[in-house]
Amino acid sequence: MGVRLQLKGPLKKYTGTGEETVEVKPEMLPCTAAKLLQELGVPASAISFITVNEEKKGLDSALNGGESIVVYPRVAGG
Repeated sequence: MGVRLQLKGPLKKYTGTGEETVEVKPEMLPCTAAKLLQELGVPASAISFITVNEEKKGLDSALNGGESIVVYPRVAGG
């Protein structure tokens, strides 16, 4: 079983499909959230925080399959 990955806002360009949500294949697991995002080319500097199964977590969170991950971008403005 893979993971459901949702990249918010400008991060969705890293899904490769233009869609905000993708299913990550189980072949990429187990790994950490950081490793998964690195494989997709998402720069850590673009990430504000992530949630795993609706709980705020760190990028060092282990992913084994079945999780739902939402990645929120850094925002700036003035």
